[in-house]
This record gives sequence, C-alpha cells and structure tokens, in this order.
Amino acid sequence: MNKIKYLLLFALCLCFTSVAAQDRISGHVWNKTDGPVIMANVVEVDQNNRIVENTQTDVNGNFSMPVKNRKNRLEISYIGYAKYSQVIGATKVFRIELRSKTQLKTVTVTAKQRVKSNGLSIPKKEISGATQELNMDEMKGLSFETADQALQGQIAGLDIVMNSGNLGSGTTMRLRGVTSINGNQEPLIVVDGNILENYNSSDIDLQDMDNSEQFAQLLSVNPEDIQSINVLKDAAATAIWGARGANGVIEIKTRRGHRGPARVDFSYRFSGSWQPKGMKMLNGDEYTMMLKEAYFNPSQSNIASDIVEISYDRNRPMYFGNFNKNTDWRDEVTQFGQTHNYNVVLSGGGDKAQFRISGSYDHETGTVIKQALDRFSTRMALDYYVSDRIKFSSNFSLTYTNNKKNYVGILDRAYKAMPNMTVYRYEYDPETRGYYNTHEYFKMFPAASAAGQVRDGLSSYYLSDMVSNGNPVAIANGSWIKESTYTIDPQFQIEYKFLGKDENATQLNYTGEVYMKAYTNTNKAYYPASLTSSHWYDSGGVNLASDGESKSLTFTTRHTLVFTPKFKTDDHFLTTMARMEMSTSSSDNQNISSNGLAGGITDPSVLAYLTGASTGVGKGHSIGILGSVHYSYKSKYVADFTLRADGSTRFGADNRWGFFPGVSGRWNISDEVFMKPLKKIVNLLAFRPGWGINGNQPNEEGLMYNTYSSIGSYIGQTAIAPQNLRLTDLKWEKTSAWNLGFNLNMLEDLLQFDLNVYHKYTKDLLMQNVRIPSSVGFSTLAWANVGKMENKGWELNFVTKKIDILPKKFQIVGKFNIAQNVNEITQMDASVLSSLNGDFNYNNETWMSRVQIGNALGGIYGFRYKGVYRFDYDHSGYFADQSKNTIYGECTAAYAEKYGLNGSFNATCPVARDANGNIIYDAKGNPLQMYYNYGGRNYTFGGGDAIYEDINHDGQINELDMVYLGSSNPKLNGGFGIDLYYKRWSLKTSFNFRYGNKIVNLARMQAEDMRTNRNQSTATRWRWRKNGDITTIPRAMNENAGTSYNALCSDRYVEPGDYIRFQYMQLAYDFDSKKLKRYGLRSLRFALSGNNLIFWSRYSGVDPEHSQSGWSPCFDSSQTPRSRSFTFSVNVGF
Repeated sequence: MNKIKYLLLFALCLCFTSVAAQDRISGHVWNKTDGPVIMANVVEVDQNNRIVENTQTDVNGNFSMPVKNRKNRLEISYIGYAKYSQVIGATKVFRIELRSKTQLKTVTVTAKQRVKSNGLSIPKKEISGATQELNMDEMKGLSFETADQALQGQIAGLDIVMNSGNLGSGTTMRLRGVTSINGNQEPLIVVDGNILENYNSSDIDLQDMDNSEQFAQLLSVNPEDIQSINVLKDAAATAIWGARGANGVIEIKTRRGHRGPARVDFSYRFSGSWQPKGMKMLNGDEYTMMLKEAYFNPSQSNIASDIVEISYDRNRPMYFGNFNKNTDWRDEVTQFGQTHNYNVVLSGGGDKAQFRISGSYDHETGTVIKQALDRFSTRMALDYYVSDRIKFSSNFSLTYTNNKKNYVGILDRAYKAMPNMTVYRYEYDPETRGYYNTHEYFKMFPAASAAGQVRDGLSSYYLSDMVSNGNPVAIANGSWIKESTYTIDPQFQIEYKFLGKDENATQLNYTGEVYMKAYTNTNKAYYPASLTSSHWYDSGGVNLASDGESKSLTFTTRHTLVFTPKFKTDDHFLTTMARMEMSTSSSDNQNISSNGLAGGITDPSVLAYLTGASTGVGKGHSIGILGSVHYSYKSKYVADFTLRADGSTRFGADNRWGFFPGVSGRWNISDEVFMKPLKKIVNLLAFRPGWGINGNQPNEEGLMYNTYSSIGSYIGQTAIAPQNLRLTDLKWEKTSAWNLGFNLNMLEDLLQFDLNVYHKYTKDLLMQNVRIPSSVGFSTLAWANVGKMENKGWELNFVTKKIDILPKKFQIVGKFNIAQNVNEITQMDASVLSSLNGDFNYNNETWMSRVQIGNALGGIYGFRYKGVYRFDYDHSGYFADQSKNTIYGECTAAYAEKYGLNGSFNATCPVARDANGNIIYDAKGNPLQMYYNYGGRNYTFGGGDAIYEDINHDGQINELDMVYLGSSNPKLNGGFGIDLYYKRWSLKTSFNFRYGNKIVNLARMQAEDMRTNRNQSTATRWRWRKNGDITTIPRAMNENAGTSYNALCSDRYVEPGDYIRFQYMQLAYDFDSKKLKRYGLRSLRFALSGNNLIFWSRYSGVDPEHSQSGWSPCFDSSQTPRSRSFTFSVNVGF
C-alpha cells in the first residue's frame, strides 16, 4: 500500500514539473478607438505556415497560451483589422495594437490578371487559343432551367436550340458545326475540371421529339452555383481534352467560399409561362364538311354518309351527343405554367479555411397539362490551407430530379384530334329529351371490323386512326411517365508546393485529384385500359406498364505537376505541365414491361403478361497522358504547345492509343514600339494562330471482342454462335483544325473585338451499323471508318465596357456576336453511300435522309412544288377531237391559256410538257397525261392535285425528279443585346438569331394533306373544289376512299427557319447597402423580366427553333414549342 502511495506522489511531482517547464506567453490586444479587442484569433505558426497552437482573447482583450518553438511566428487577426505578425523570440508578455484596415496607408500593387489555359495559370493577355467567357453574375435573377439556356446567343459560334418546350427536355448544342456523323456531336461539358458525362448521348428522333426526349445533362448543375462558363473553340485550346474535345469544350466553374464573416444569401424566383399562339385549326363544323368532301372526292360516292360520327344524326343519341361539338383541343391541353425556385447559400471563412454551402429547390409545372418537374440540388465547397505549401479542396454535389412527363406527345395529339368530339361523355336523358355531362372522359368506341353503318358501341371502320389518337385530355390525366435521377459528385484535391511559394521564386507544384460520379436513372410508365378501346385479348394488350433503371459509376484520378522557373529578368516567362489521369467506369441497366395488369397496379413485375425484359452491364477504362508548355517574352510573343495521348479499351491493340497535339502562338502587336503613337486609341492588337488535332471514339465498349448468344439447338445440343465481327482495325476519328484569331481593343478597352477564322478537317469518320455483304455471315458492322468531312467558317464577337452617356448617372453596354459555319462531306465509301441512300418508297409524308458528297449533313431532298392543277385532264381542251374541247365551254385550260379566264393566265392541267413548255402529244394527237411513278404506282394526276416539277420532262414524276432543296444548317447565327444602367437601376436585353437554315414543316404537312381523319388547319378552307379554282391547297382526298399523292416530300413544306428572338428583357433595382444595414441586411435586389416574348420570322409554324441530328433533316413535328414567360425575383443578403 505504501509503495502505491509513493508511486502516485512521484507521478504528481512529474506533472507539476512538466507544467512548470511549459513555455507560455501572454498578452493584451487593443485598438486606440475600440479599446480591448475581444475574441481575436491568436495563433502560433511554424515555418511551413501550419498552426501549431491557438487561442482567443477574452472580454478584456487578454490572452495566454503555451508555445512550441520561439522561432515560430505569433499572428493575431480579427475582422476589420489588419493582421499582426511577428517572431515570438524571447518575449513573454506582448502588448499589441491592431490597426483598422481603413487606417492603412495606400499601397499601389501592379498585377496581371491570370486565367487557366491548357491547365496552366497564365496572364490573360497571353491566351493564344480561341476562347470566350460568360460571367454568370450578368444572368442574376433570370429564369434558366439549365446553364446551356443561359449561353444561347451569348457565345460566337455556339449554336444552341431548345429540343422542345417540355420540362427537362434540354438543348442541342453545336460549336463550329458538326464533325461527326454517328459520334457525339455535342460539346464536351467540364465542371470544375471534371467531365460531366452524358449518359444519353445517342441521336434522338427529331420527327418524334416529344416521345424521344432525354434527360437534360445540365440539370445536375444548378445555374445559381455557377460562377463563370468558359467556351474553348479551337483545337489548340481544346487539345488538353484530347479525344473528347473535337466538338469544343464548355468549362463550368462553380462558386467557392471567400474570406470574411459568414454570409447568408437567399433568392426566390417565380416564373409564369404560357404557350405561344399555335396553328389555327378547323372547328367541328368545318372539319365535318372537309371530311365529307375528302371521302366523296376519290370515287364521287356518298361513302361518308356511312360515318355516323360526322352525320349529326339525332336518331343516334350515343353519337350525336358526343360528336356535335366545337372543341379546341389545343386550348384544352395547355395551361398557365408556374416555376418556383428557392435558393439559399451560406459562405465565409478565415485565413485558413473558406467554405460555401448551397441548397436549391425548383418546382415547375409545364404549359402542357400534367407535366411537372421537381429538382433539389446541394453543393458544398471547402478550401483549407494546411500551410502556405499545402492546400486541401473538396467539392460535393447532389442533385435529385423527379420529372413527370406525358406518356405521348399531348400537343401533337391535340392538333390531330377530331374537333367535333367532346372532352367529357354526354348521355341522353329520355325524360328531358336532352343531354347531360357525365364529367367522365369520353373514350371512342372500338373500331368496327368492316365498312358500313355500325351498331351502337362501335366507331366507324374508317375512323380507326382517330380511335388510336384517343382523347388527349384523358390521356394526359390518366397515363404518365415518371423519370427520376440521382447524381452524386464527390471531388477531393490536394495541392503541394515543393519549391517556391509565389511568383517570386521557382515553383514546382503538385496537384492530386480524385473524382467520382454516381448516376442513377429510373423510368416508370403506365397507360391504363380506361384510355384505350382495345380489349384484353388484342395485340398489344391493355394496362401497359414498364419500369427501367440504369446506373453508372465513374471514378477518375488525376495527377499534375507544374514547373515554373524564375528567370533573372521578368521578360521571360515559362511554365510547363505534365499530367496523367486514369478513369474507369461501370454501368448496368434493367428493363421490364408488361400488360394485362389488374386492380390498378402499375408495377410490371407482378403477375401479368410479360412483354419484355432485359438486363445489361458495361465496363470501360481509359488513360490520358498530357504535356503542356507555355512560353512568353515580355508578354509580347507567346508560344504554346500541348500533346495528349489517350488510351481507350474501345479499340484494338494496334489502335488503342490516339495522339492529339496542339500548337498556338500570340503576337501582341500593340506592345511593339511602332504602335506607341496609337496607344491612346489602340490599347490591344493581337494575332493568334493555332493548329491542333482532336478525336472521337465510338460510344460502345468491347468492339474488338466477339459476343455470343444462344441460337437454339444444333444436332440435339444447345448451341451458341458469334453475333458480331471483331473490330480490331477500327481507328480514332480525328479532326485537324487551324485557327487564325485577331483581338482589337480600343479606347482603354471601351470597344473590344474578337475575330476568328477557322478550317476543320475530319477523317476516318465513325459510322454505326454499316451494312456489308451478307456473304460474310453478318449484315452489318457495329462501327466503321467511312469517310471525310470539313467545316470552315468565321466568328466575330464585339462587346463594350460601360459607356457614360450622362456622367455617373446613365451608362450603356453593348454586345454583339455573329458566326458562319459551312459543313461539307468531302469523301464517303461508295458502299456506305449506297446503303444510306436507299430508294424512295413513293409514299406520302416520307422524307429521305441522304448523305451526298459536296453537300452538308442535314441536307433536304424532295420534289419542287409548283402549285395545284387548276383543271383536270378532261378539261384540258388540247385534244385532237375538237368536240372534246368544247364540251366544257370556257372552263378549260386551253381557253384560260388563250383568253385568261377571270383575268388570270393560270392554265395548269396534268399534261406533259417539254423543256420549252410545249405540250407533248401522243401518236393520235392527244396530250400525254402526267403520271406518278409510271410502271409502279401508275397514278394519273387530276384536277386539284399537287403539281410537281418534271425535271427531266419525261411525262412522269419519280425519284429522278428529286432535287436538293436546302440545308438544315444555318448560314449565320449569333446574338446581340444592350444593357442600360441608371444609378441603382439596370435594364438588360438579349436577342439571338439564326439565318439561312431550312425546316421541314411536318406539322403543316399533316395539317394540310386532308388524307387522313386528322383535324386540318384553317388553310384548307381554300382547298380546290372544282375545275377552274385557283388555289395553292390541293383537293381533299381521304386515303380510305381513294389514292392521292398530294403530300409527297417537296419544297411546299420546306420553309426558311430564319428568326430573330427577343430572348429576354430584365429590369432590376439594387438597394443601397448602407441603408440596409439598419435592417440587418447586406444586400437586397428586385428584378422583373420577360422571356421569349416575341420573335420575327418568315416561318409559318408555331416556333422556328428546331435542329437536325445525324444526317437527317430538321423536322417540326408539332413538338411542344418554347413557352413565353415572365419572371419576378428577389435576392437578399444577410
């Protein structure tokens, strides 16, 4: 027991000895004006700038703390005061006066604005590539769903088109044209140095846009979190991204924390949106008359009298009560859309750490009923300076979207629906002898199996297409597609300075990064039996349900060394970089679909009729090695060189690596001695030449391997066989390009011009599913290199700084950009051309997608439309037997040609004419009648039929008369705007435009052909009805009653897509921050804007904003147009 007492006493003595030996300092911190400084940070910092001890002053400004090493520095800081620092030395008691920052002497610091270029930090004046930046602060308060919408019309050479007006539909972006056929044609999107993978990059069907829209890639990045967007245009600027940069690069930089007290910023936006005025359609009465005529004309019979739905027969109350309306279906399916956006940000930090945390929630309802989009996003950024050599940074973002879509294109179905049909079912009441609304959605009855009068409970045989079209309002309310996505992006980065810590010494800096992206997409759909007239036993079934899920995970690690030597003189500047990055990705997907579900169940995995099931997995690996060198002499002469090597598992062993160099330079001519006399006028004149190579790769893995699948049994045994040919010789698609850039800034940067001229050559074009002779055992190659393409063009960007109109009161800023790109296929394998350019099928409403050497992708081909035959063949008046010419008196083409009936010389009739316009006669002296596809369809044209130009004058219209009708690509595109500032008021405007592109107006084609039972536009009121009529609208000819070819692909439906769009106008007011302090506020801003309010265009459709994809033309197929809207926003800072 005594031993234990002695041991405890000895330990206690050691503790007191240790405390007594501990080296401590103390002190008092004060200010002349404020007295003791309370809660000041007191830290001991070692030679590596690491904090080893810290404390804070008390209510009297006093502090006391132990010190590790008296050679370290003592640093004391507090908000609003200049930092105090000194070596601790032998001093044990400190009396420290902190000086207010406002009392500091004025110090002039000259520094060069630095930017990132090819991974290197260089002065902005030394950028040699073609780039353009957008500061997102300029877009504050505007309503943008995604960042690409903010870019529209702002960047020279970047052509952005909205896919549709549906929520989350995204955009189509083309930077300096198209450099690939089947490969991804979108610019690469990079967020904080990491690629934003597009898991939905396959081409979409532009003829069925509403049903093929994909997840908008940029929905995962909240526009409120974006600080700036930098667009890299030429090969020299994008060489750092190698194979991924062939279509240009859009670099997004998100906001980070800042030094200073914690700040809270809150913003709210409300947007109200509505659909623009659509096509004018026939009402129920006009539609009924048109349809009766369309059924009567082919055979001149009363077949239409058997269609009870358009007979208005009061003896058939089941039909009369539900088919006697004038329903405006477009009005029924559109609504006033609303968007509510809430965004909150917490940011701040001290000398060692800065942080920013944001959270945002969006709720949108579309302008088409039953569309809704919810999005929640959060982003956390942290920068921690471990020492003046070590910095740790992290980013974490999470985005969740829930998009409720229409099962089908509701607006398209609304345009097609019968306008005499009711929305809600009406029942006949024998007692009141009237009809009452049941408030149940009306559903057309199943179509009869044969023509003729139908019994109650069946729809007429000829109206089966309208039965399939259904009730658009009921479909929108009863069916749905629910798409949800989760995106998680953690990123970690560490920086270490091996040598010098700043620009005054030689530097060798290392940066290590780890980035991961996890993405999940879930897509559920349901179409109930209550919306269809089909039976359980019919093909396709009823109560359709599907469920699909795809997941992907990408892991990337990147290691970078940057060496920047310090020369004896500042005339020379050299910095170099070496980088290695590796990426691995994995994905899996599963899909299931069923029909025949019962009891309102929408899960396709329950007991039902399984119609489809599939699963798939994928893996990919890539490696990139990059070197970059930047040298400048006096910031006057600049040279850059970049070389990137990319390795991909999508190619065979001999072609696995692709090498992508980039070389560029800059000559700042304005710094030359001979420019000094012009210095007051020209403060920057620069010339920037550049050249480089980028690439592209297929979007599939494992192409160099055979895949096998079961083929059933062979000689009694289960057998498998290869399903593809190995592609061991497939090459990278490569684009080499040169760029000549010119910069001119005048009057102290008041006027700034940026001009670029470029030429891009693409070889070894990648094409998917290339057809090959079946004698090899397979009909297609998954991918092949098939040809060459080139793009050439120019772009000009002009901006001004604030120009004082009235000093210190009224200012103006102008901006303008314009660009031209010319695309051309220069070479293509003959067998590929043959497989792509198949024979014309001679059907109505079909368009050919062709690739032709010497023309651009997206070319439009068809017949030339020349109007409507005024007379039929019998009314021609050109017969050898004169008695036939007098039967119809003056109502003949011959009489009109000779005498000008009714003052017009329109004497068209379906007779063949030679190149000189002379009629071609047969051996008996009678005019040859015009045919369509003689020997095939053998259709003879008649009065009221469309006239197509007989190019070769052979008396028939066939594929030999098809010509090139124009390109879907714009000749010019750009944007402009004027911003006005008056005191604390600001007014911002923006316009964007396209010129020279053509659009195939499929919506108009289907609304004017009068071939089916679809509703038609009011233009058909002026249709041809009898011989002698002069009109541009052919006769009504329903295909159920007879044949006609009035809706062939022709320039009748090819329209100019030129437009100037008033994109937005915003009026904003910023309150005086000094006056806000008394209310505890740091900032307050109100803004009101109008978006897409008006556009000027020659296009007859609802909206001319459409784009082409692949080699197909640009189609307008009644997809939901962009809505018009107004936005009110408030920003508050605490």
